[in-house]
Amino acid sequence: MPKLELTNREREVLLLASEGLTDKEIAERLGITRGTVSTHWTRMRERTGTVNRAQVVARAMSHIVRESEAELNRTAALYQILVETLQDFAVFLLDRERNNISWNPGVQKIIGYEEAEWLSLSGDVIFTPEDKAKGAPEKEQADAESEGRALDDRWHLRSDDARFWASGVMVPIRDHNGETICYSKVLRDVTRLKRLEERLLEVGVDPKTI
Repeated sequence: MPKLELTNREREVLLLASEGLTDKEIAERLGITRGTVSTHWTRMRERTGTVNRAQVVARAMSHIVRESEAELNRTAALYQILVETLQDFAVFLLDRERNNISWNPGVQKIIGYEEAEWLSLSGDVIFTPEDKAKGAPEKEQADAESEGRALDDRWHLRSDDARFWASGVMVPIRDHNGETICYSKVLRDVTRLKRLEERLLEVGVDPKTI
């Protein structure tokens, strides 16, 4: 089936029509005249080779769905390639209950968990007991929601309970309605830098002045 070219306005008309709105309601929603809506239908009927409004919606919406699925698959493939190549970073997704729902090789390299075990755990597993007691995981999630991201520079736990200093960020992943569907978290192990800063402070040198 040949590619169907649609203007942004035509897409808006189609999407509203697919929700059951009449031409009058579509015109009111978009702030245009009912005659303009009719003109869009006429042009789309000519372009799709259909004879009525219902056929236009069926033909065009099936095209939009296929187009969206193709773009989603392409984006997912690119994301997977990116995540798998970032072995110096732990990159993973958490659901709204903060359970781990994805893994990359950096998780094993930095935190020590293989994929199957990691996906059976809560994302809170990397927080120290004292930070958990202070509600750090909940605060990080709340900050990500309210601010759009939450920076996370603190001591974390590896799978063997060894501590490491990580610099990271959590951001919410939202759908087209603005609803959070999951969270993305990126961590980098900067323990060596943290230890160096501590040694400098011990001898009276402020790392910020270097």
